[in-house]
Amino acid sequence: MEGCVFCEQQNGLSPVVGGAIYSDDLVYASHRFDASAPTYLGYIAVQSRRHVHHWADLTDAEASAIGLLITRLSRALKACLGVDHTYVVYYAEVVPHLHVLLTARYPDMPKEYWRGKIYDWPAAPKGGVEEVTQLCDTLRKYLTNPS
Repeated sequence: MEGCVFCEQQNGLSPVVGGAIYSDDLVYASHRFDASAPTYLGYIAVQSRRHVHHWADLTDAEASAIGLLITRLSRALKACLGVDHTYVVYYAEVVPHLHVLLTARYPDMPKEYWRGKIYDWPAAPKGGVEEVTQLCDTLRKYLTNPS
């Protein structure tokens, strides 16, 4: 859909730092990136390939694919980064394209930064283009061969 940031990224019309972590006919996942500040490592958007806004608009196959990808990415974050928890949220109030945000919570994160304050943790692993790209490469390799 014209003007949708996720549709544009999925179709190669705007850059995605680190590239797609996973993509097939139904779902697409990429690491979020903030060019204005260091990016929290382990902040991933899982999107429907088809431009739909609400969960109720998904086909059963799309819903299953999203759930499976969230699970597989959670395993990848645990195996590759040693995270002990992943948060999964859906708002879609800013970009009306179904996207689920998956965020890694690191084991040494103090409880006062859990949930909504996760990105405020001063010691959070963060990085720029190189670090995000390296993490995406690592996650892609894990998804291809989860051993």
